[in-house]
Amino acid sequence: MVLIKEFRVVLPCSVEEYQVGQLFSVAEASKNNTGGGEGIEVLKNEPYEREGERGQFTHKIYHLQSKVPGFIKMFAPEGSLVVHERAWNAYPYCRTGEPGRGMGEGAMSVTGTPFGLHKWQLWLEKTYIKLIREGFSFHFPALTCSVFLFFLVVPSAAVITNEYMKDDFFIKIETWHKPDLGDQDNVHSLDAETWKDVEVVHIDVADRTQVSDDDYKPDEDPALFKSLKTGRGPLGPDWKRELANNEDCPHMCAYKLVSVKFRWWGLQGRVEKFIQKQERRLFTNFHRQLFCWLDKWVDLTMADIRRMEEETQRELDEIRQKGTVRGMTAGDE
Repeated sequence: MVLIKEFRVVLPCSVEEYQVGQLFSVAEASKNNTGGGEGIEVLKNEPYEREGERGQFTHKIYHLQSKVPGFIKMFAPEGSLVVHERAWNAYPYCRTGEPGRGMGEGAMSVTGTPFGLHKWQLWLEKTYIKLIREGFSFHFPALTCSVFLFFLVVPSAAVITNEYMKDDFFIKIETWHKPDLGDQDNVHSLDAETWKDVEVVHIDVADRTQVSDDDYKPDEDPALFKSLKTGRGPLGPDWKRELANNEDCPHMCAYKLVSVKFRWWGLQGRVEKFIQKQERRLFTNFHRQLFCWLDKWVDLTMADIRRMEEETQRELDEIRQKGTVRGMTAGDE
């Protein structure tokens, strides 16, 4: 069984503006999560054209040592907490993955280098036994869930598989960006039998109750932010209704379909719910940042964004090797 949720994120910007804002925010978030030997390394960022589809191809590596709890880092082999992401962005539809592997079209092969993921299970079992012998009271399901955390720190990640579990494990995220208020059903064209079991989750970027105390930042709160360049914001309790009646302000919705499968007796439900919870957290925080950074990106063109990405790539290579670890860590959980 696959646990599927569709997260809908409405924003007061156009689909065209969002493309610039998303890429700007990804670059900024990359810098905010890079330092102290960890973070994002960009190997490729170039245009592609394949089978009539045109867009931008990226290949990134995520160095994520601090994204797992300390008791796991104590035993993890060097180089094991590394994730490769290959993405094809054919906006307004986005997918991340490598066609022809694992799940087929759109699947991404994620590996720990050089410590293969198929070895993670053997290592976990040995670590679990060692922890118990040394007096730790962790349960194996919790330990396993903690390891999956390092797959989930980047909001654009879309398909994950691994060699050990093969078709018994994947995380797939597909996104359509539409010029509406999140009121379209089944924009991903699922069959009727599948769609009836999909849970639709509406994320309100201005709702303080949807953000944890650890994640909350006043300067990234859409309920407090007002754009000096566009006049948009702050977003009040009825901002969506007001937006629907405001012809002068654009709007759009990101429809993010998240499919999770983890078929493992005793762990399936817990791991699938854990992953979905983390995805919601990432979508919420990322889009709150995107809106509150509006004045930084609203005047930029796609040409500006490409130049910025080149500069960011060089900057990431520099800051990753110095300073302290930055961004979300396992301690936030």
